[in-house]
Amino acid sequence: MTHSHTLPRVFIGATYSSRTGSGYRIVALDKKGGFTAERIKTGKAVKISASLLRRVSARADAGETFAYQRNAPQGGISYTVAVEAGAVYALGLIADDATRTHRSAR
Repeated sequence: MTHSHTLPRVFIGATYSSRTGSGYRIVALDKKGGFTAERIKTGKAVKISASLLRRVSARADAGETFAYQRNAPQGGISYTVAVEAGAVYALGLIADDATRTHRSAR
């Protein structure tokens, strides 16, 4: 299965926003299934690894919700908003501001 098939939203040039409003653009795809995005205003790059996406996907499929801006041991995806935003976008997770969590759309 190819990366573009497993994560159809992830392609070079795709843009998305974090829950805090920062815009990001995907600038490179990783052969293993991750990607690199850069913040549109600053050009600062962040890598979203394939292993992170697989772990978060498995947890979401198991029904877990993810606390905003928390690392995995604390019930989140990543403390770094840019990494959290990339995973949320790639996996199509839904934000729930009332509970301050992300969850699967499935």
